[in-house]
Amino acid sequence: MDLFTLIPRTLIGVAYPGFASLKAVLSDSPESSVAWMKYWVVLGVFSVVELLLDPVLNPLTYSFPTYLILKCLFLAWCMAPIELNGSDVIFNNILFPIFKEHHEQIEEQAEKTKLTVMQKLGLCIKKEKDDKGEKIEKSDLKKME
Repeated sequence: MDLFTLIPRTLIGVAYPGFASLKAVLSDSPESSVAWMKYWVVLGVFSVVELLLDPVLNPLTYSFPTYLILKCLFLAWCMAPIELNGSDVIFNNILFPIFKEHHEQIEEQAEKTKLTVMQKLGLCIKKEKDDKGEKIEKSDLKKME
């Protein structure tokens, strides 16, 4: 994904929804907050799918304008204040049924992934501490004299 694609997608798909989500939370409107929560779930899934399919959908090294326009239209549909907006349709008809059916396996895999990441981070932190060596105290220097 190049900057020509990333900047408009980020402004349309993240900056405005972030501002609107903050307003929804501050307004104490549960309906609005739930609507934006659905948007963020759909955006997360869309981002992962896009990451995997981007080389297939946009194989050119330079940005394909139709691809960018379609992405931005999709994101606008997902946040549109209409009854059948994209987030509601995708979340209610696709994502939530899949999650409901497979939530135990999803949660199990998420826990395994979390543990693996924590172990790797722990090893990296331990290795970093080991690489820095032991801290030399003033008392250690006096013992050497």
